Amino acid sequence: MRCFLAIELPRETRDRLAALQRRLSVLDRDVRWTKVDQIHLTVKFLGEVPDADVGQMCSSAATVARDYPPFDIQVSGTGCFPPRGPARIVWAGLASLPQPLIDCHKAFERAFAELGIPPETRPFHPHLTTGRVRDPRGSHKIRPVLEPESQFDGGHFIVEGLVMFQSVLHPSGPTYTVLSHAALGG
Repeated sequence: MRCFLAIELPRETRDRLAALQRRLSVLDRDVRWTKVDQIHLTVKFLGEVPDADVGQMCSSAATVARDYPPFDIQVSGTGCFPPRGPARIVWAGLASLPQPLIDCHKAFERAFAELGIPPETRPFHPHLTTGRVRDPRGSHKIRPVLEPESQFDGGHFIVEGLVMFQSVLHPSGPTYTVLSHAALGG
């Protein structure tokens, strides 16, 4: 089962992201936009997890989450990954990296490593994937269109928990199913 641990977004933030996608509609031929209800902030991608281990992963996530208090997030700005060269991902970012998010992420990395999920080798760059570039050869058009949205304000919210999702890939895009909730601070 393909799984990931993420922060869900409140309706107000999703509405602002939908408005952003509408403002960027000139890129519709170049970018496959993420369905607004599927946009989230991934804290840990677990990849393929044996069905028999999913319960233990969910339990571990809940245990780790209890050790961390709720924290604030401000969604702000836009950009592309990778930062140079042909773009593959269009994203909305965070105004700053809250220390509790960094600490939480590290704790989840350790906990899941103990359960056999390899730690991520790339630095943690929390973001909200708003779209995927259809053809990197045309990605030179994307950054200039995003530039006016560099001050995008996606809203402020308090993260009170995380969600373990199952992701099933389809030709039309992924579907996400909630497997469990992990409340911050118990």
